[in-house]
Amino acid sequence: MNGIWILLLLILSALLPLIIVFFRFKAGKIQITLPWFLAAIVAGIVSLLAAALIQSLFPHPAKDGLGQLLFGVFIRIAMAEEASRLLILFPLLRAGNRLKNSEMAFCAAIGLVAGLGFAAAENASYGMADINITLLRLFTAAPLHGACGLRAGAAVFLAGRNLSRSVFLFGSSVIIHGAYNLMILSPALPSLLSVAIALIALIISLPLLNAAAGENTDILSGSAQ
Repeated sequence: MNGIWILLLLILSALLPLIIVFFRFKAGKIQITLPWFLAAIVAGIVSLLAAALIQSLFPHPAKDGLGQLLFGVFIRIAMAEEASRLLILFPLLRAGNRLKNSEMAFCAAIGLVAGLGFAAAENASYGMADINITLLRLFTAAPLHGACGLRAGAAVFLAGRNLSRSVFLFGSSVIIHGAYNLMILSPALPSLLSVAIALIALIISLPLLNAAAGENTDILSGSAQ
């Protein structure tokens, strides 16, 4: 295949989840203007760069082992990436007091787009080496980062309203992300488990898009208080 067509396929496959979400939002109840949508994508890309910087500060493990593996997947990768996501989303959602006047659904939607922007940039970078990786990650990394982005956006919204729930959303995103990484990196575990974790995480996080301001929807049980 001609190099230019490979490049176009790479770009399109990396952006496909964002394109789908954009038109889904346009057809649904969540109204996100194009400037906010683009700002969220930029926030996702910036959070990827921030995560890479944070991860570079961790020392390389002196030896292999289960402890080092768990530290790597849950702390060095998952916690660093989720923390960078929060750090970048917080000022974006606070800009112009939009957070004060918006609903949780809006913040979760911005988080979703930022998560997909993160995944698109990451997928494109991997795809430069092997485009098949990009196509595979459409079904793993994209839903995983989308789910964690949803939780991050909601966590920012709830930070000044329900701190314990905000911390729960952040902590659960780290656990989900770490479990996904563990499935990917451990040769003893079936790789299909990573797909299952990513898709299940997205499905159980989607109710955040329906949560109005003031609601305390329990993502795991579906109950409201």
